[in-house]
Formats: sequence, C-alpha cells, structure tokens
Amino acid sequence: MLKSLASLRFVFAFLVFLHHIKILEDAIGHAFFYALSGFILSYVYAERISANKISLGQFLKLRLSRLYPLYFLTLLVAIPLTLEVFAKNTIEWWTSFLAAVLMLQSFIPDAFYYFSLNSVAWSISDLFFFYLLFPFLLRYALKLSKRSLLLFYSVSGLIILALMVVIPESLQHWFFYINPFLRVFDFGLGILLYKLLRKDSFQVYKSAFTYYELATIALLIFFYSAAEFFPKVVRYSVYYWLPITLFIGVFAQQKGAVSRLLYNRVALFLGELSFGFYLWHQLILRYARRFINHFDIALSDWQFNSLSFILILLVCVVSYQYFERPLKRKIRQLWL
Repeated sequence: MLKSLASLRFVFAFLVFLHHIKILEDAIGHAFFYALSGFILSYVYAERISANKISLGQFLKLRLSRLYPLYFLTLLVAIPLTLEVFAKNTIEWWTSFLAAVLMLQSFIPDAFYYFSLNSVAWSISDLFFFYLLFPFLLRYALKLSKRSLLLFYSVSGLIILALMVVIPESLQHWFFYINPFLRVFDFGLGILLYKLLRKDSFQVYKSAFTYYELATIALLIFFYSAAEFFPKVVRYSVYYWLPITLFIGVFAQQKGAVSRLLYNRVALFLGELSFGFYLWHQLILRYARRFINHFDIALSDWQFNSLSFILILLVCVVSYQYFERPLKRKIRQLWL
C-alpha cells in the first residue's frame, strides 16, 4: 500500500476546500486526484488486467461500490438547495438531475448542468468516464515504450495549448477544466508515471529522498505562487502537469522522512475521509451559510470557515463509519 499517497489525499481535498472559501485562487486538487487515481489504479490492477484476471465489469463494480453510494446520497442532500430552480423550470431541473444521477453532467457544456445539485460532483462524472477507459488506456500504455509515451504527452500538451487560442472564452472553463475528454490527459499522467516507475522498489528508506520530497513540495508551491503570471485557461490543467507528476512520483517511492511522517494513523484515517470530505464540504458550506443568514448570526469569515470545517469533519467521520464503509462491503458481497 502506498501509505504516503493515501494520506496526501486529504491534504489535496483540503486545498479544494480552501479554494471554495476563496483562500486559494486555483483548485489544484483536481489535477492531483486525477493523476493520483491513474497511478494508483495502475499500481493495483496492472498485473491483473494484463493477465485478464479481472474484467471491465468487475473493475467497474469495485469502483462503483466505493464511489456511487455517497455520490448519490449527496445528490439527494443537495435537492433542497435547488428548490427555487425546480419551481422556475421543472423540466430543466429533472434533466439536470437525471444527468447527475447517470454521471453525465460533465459532458454538457453548460454550468447549469455540470454544476447542478452537488456542484463538485462533476469531477466524479469525469472520474467514472476515466474508469470506463482505464483498462484500454493501461494496456495501450504498457505496450508503448517510455519514449513514445513521453513524446505523446509532449505533443498533446502543445496541442492543448494551441486550442486555448482557438476555443472561445465563453467555453474555455468547460472545455479545459470540466470536459472529461480533455481531463483524461490528467488521469493518463498517472498511468504514464506508473510506466516510468514500474520497476522501482518502493518503501526502501533513503535519506536523499527527504530532499527530493521537500524539493517537490517547494516546486508545487513555486508553481502556485507564479500562477498569477499565466492566463487562467493555462492553469486549468496543463500548467500543473509537471509539478503534480513529480510530486506524486517522488512520494510514491516512500523513501523519505516526509513520507514517514505521513504513515501515522491519524493521517491515514484522514486520507480515508478525503472522498467524503470532498463530496460533503461544499454542501455543508452552503447549508451553513443559509443557516447563519436565516437566523442573522454574526460571524467573521474565519469563524464561519473554522466552524464549517469542524462540522464537515464530523459529518465525514459519521458518513464513513456508518454509511460508506458498511454499504461498500454489502454491495461487494452482492455483486462479487
């Protein structure tokens, strides 16, 4: 198990939270989670998929049992927040709801659809699309040489940059940030990284790796700090490819002191909560804001955000212990 990466999931989910409370400008967590997912799935399933020991159907059932129950629950919890939209345009609301239930909202280039209900759920729509493609992408990547894959990504990056000049500004947010056909390249970075590190030995401590880990943290901070000098459209994904890939690649080795710090039980438990934290956080922020506005409660931003963070964590713990984990177990018992 790549424990350091498991713990880091919560760190990047927290960065998404900081973006949504307007402390961070860029939401770099999505690029990390997509690349991490591609890498971890390759690490776990490469041998079984190569040997045809697991079918696409079995793989999707395993993924759905983890993702869909909480995904669907948070869609239902989001419904009261959308009743005004339902009253104004019932048909359009039902269309957006159906798209969300089927995890198709990110394919529609309209914010009304891809941000409907639980607005962060668009990324899960993307993720399931990546899961559908994963066995084919992995097999293809394993057949190609490392040089060919690196060349492919270099050319792809240049093409994406060129498209930024062509795509109208009104479509850029969806096309480069939401669009699953484009964000699959972020997911593919993880598969590429697995290909590059496939024969490496993990978890063998080497003191030099502490410096590598610190260097990749510094590099990511540097890229974020320098982001203001680049157009927003560039920062939607391509801009963070290099620092995110290096970050995951170094921490996947688990050979440095920072990785060892991430082995503790609290960090690993928070990593387990990261999926719930991601899906719950914006809903709770929205409900909390309505609550204090309704009762005219005076709170500063830092008080509101701190109390909301504590509430989100409590909800995540209850959700994980009494809903996500037991339901995943029951679904897998029925399906597999």
